[in-house]
Amino acid sequence: MFLFLAGLFRPATAQLSPGKLSRAHADLEGLRNCTRCHESGRGVSARLCLDCHRLLKQRIEQGKGLHAQPDYKQCQTCHSEHHGRRFQMIFWPEGEERFNHELTGFKLEGAHAELKCRDCHKPAFISDPGPLKKAGKDLKQTFLGLKRDCLNCHQDTHRGQLSRNCLKCHSMKDWKPAPNFDHQKTHFPLVGKHRTVACKDCHPTKTDHKYPDQPTYVQFTGLRFDQCSACHEDVHRGKLGKTCDRCHTPRSWTQMRQASFDHSQTRFPLKGRHADLACEKCHKPGVPRGNLKFTRCLDCHQDYHRGIFAKRASRGDCVECHSEEGFTPARFSLAKHQKTRFPLEGAHMAVPCNQCHSKVRRTNGEEFVRIRFEPLVCQTCHSDPHQGSVESLVKTAGCQSCHNTEAWEEVTFDHAQTQFPLEGRHATIKCTDCHQPDRKGGGQKLIALRKLSVQCEDCHEDIHLGQFARHKVQGGVTVAFTDCGRCHTPQNWQPSRFDHNRDSRFSLEGAHEQVPCADCHPSEQKGDLTLVRFKPLSTQCRSCHGA
Repeated sequence: MFLFLAGLFRPATAQLSPGKLSRAHADLEGLRNCTRCHESGRGVSARLCLDCHRLLKQRIEQGKGLHAQPDYKQCQTCHSEHHGRRFQMIFWPEGEERFNHELTGFKLEGAHAELKCRDCHKPAFISDPGPLKKAGKDLKQTFLGLKRDCLNCHQDTHRGQLSRNCLKCHSMKDWKPAPNFDHQKTHFPLVGKHRTVACKDCHPTKTDHKYPDQPTYVQFTGLRFDQCSACHEDVHRGKLGKTCDRCHTPRSWTQMRQASFDHSQTRFPLKGRHADLACEKCHKPGVPRGNLKFTRCLDCHQDYHRGIFAKRASRGDCVECHSEEGFTPARFSLAKHQKTRFPLEGAHMAVPCNQCHSKVRRTNGEEFVRIRFEPLVCQTCHSDPHQGSVESLVKTAGCQSCHNTEAWEEVTFDHAQTQFPLEGRHATIKCTDCHQPDRKGGGQKLIALRKLSVQCEDCHEDIHLGQFARHKVQGGVTVAFTDCGRCHTPQNWQPSRFDHNRDSRFSLEGAHEQVPCADCHPSEQKGDLTLVRFKPLSTQCRSCHGA
């Protein structure tokens, strides 16, 4: 009977049940369990489903997740049973990977939208698996247990330094860069040059091996920034205090707050012209401001004199002649000059320094002040107004043959050495009355000394207008000349050498000896000149005495 009844039961069960239940509901198999899911006359009841699926019931009551949506209140909308043990109970209208995840309350954006479902819904990301296991959930199949907190799925690469809300800095599109991060909202807003500094220059990389695939992390908190020296090296070695912003600004290390910076605190107090210089004149951009050499002027200044004083005791240091007040006037005194190879004498002592030590240019265009003169002779500085005409004298005794340093015009030359010894009135006149300067073409003044004529009429005006002219052949040409020396002497203009009986055609005898010259030699006006007529005059008596 037992075996018979057993054979009848199997077909009867098959007739009452649409099919076998899935593996998840296999423990509900049998006629006695139908009312666990079905209500009489109403079909499947969501209320009965939630009696077992209590976790979902809690979420629905809290309004969380997909099952809290109005369109998903009926379980059979997505789930179907009695299709056998291997049947997957979830129905995806467009496929699992095309499911509209926004219905769950967590919209997939950015990189999340490119992930497979099980890339996130896996046991490793379930924050609290205990309740799910207790409810008999397969952690590999369930979609429950995930939190919306980024760190639920992602490693905390910041090691708890920053907020757990990663979206405050990052976006779902990519981890780097962090588009929402604003350094200006931190305790250290970036100003000036700090804006262009790479993050890694301030935020060092640390190693802790907390995560095998991420053994390092970047330190963002716990950094000192109360003083500049926390990050920057103190190039002043503490000599100027620790308050760097008293002199510097974040805009540029080289932009000084000059009003508050006191250079006298350094080893080089600024004096004289140095006090007026811009900082960058000495502290070049890109060069450390400390450790500048300043023992000697030449540590900063170019040797304008190109090493010509290098052999002196001071090794050519500028302080021997100059001061911080300026390069001019120089402190090289007259007393110092008297110890040089060229002691100053006479008029040289009154000459301004820059008249001799003037600026000149080398052949390469380089400018410098001439200090040394070689050779130490007059011609090195003074032009030769005689154009070499007295070179024989200069070679023997230099310009001092005639001149001295007291006054150039005081000449001591012995004219008797020439072909024209000075006698009488000639000895009292100035040299330039005969040796007259001549500027040829407006250029250098030439004072002629040689090849001057010794004929009187070449210097003196012929007041006789050629009455006593003679002729001679000179160079094949007949020229006229007047020999004033026949009548006159250098002592005075009077014709003391003239003898009327010897030198004229009319001898004075008797009463003629007492007659004034002007009675026989009348005056005539020739332009601006009054001419005394000496010849030709008639020697006939009637020419003077009448008929």
